[in-house]
Amino acid sequence: METRFTINISLQGPGGKITYGKFSLGRDKKEANEIFSSLKGNAENVSGCSLKIEFLEEIMGLPVPIGRINCCLDELKENIAIISKEIFRIAHLENGNIDY
Repeated sequence: METRFTINISLQGPGGKITYGKFSLGRDKKEANEIFSSLKGNAENVSGCSLKIEFLEEIMGLPVPIGRINCCLDELKENIAIISKEIFRIAHLENGNIDY
């Protein structure tokens, strides 16, 4: 069974959820969990407009939510930098366990 881990970034507003970013974290569950755990934000639900980061395990192409955090714009900026740095590290320094 093929399993992949991803992070989706979305905006939750009055009209619903708009997903506008997706990062592939590869197949290593421990490494993907460590990346998600290092992100800034709050697990509590926020009413109204909010930025959401969703951690998903894709099993045979079907997304299964594992975790979710809400964050402000400054936290999102930091989180994208963290995710990008980790993807670069895995792909280039650890001989790539990232799906393209």
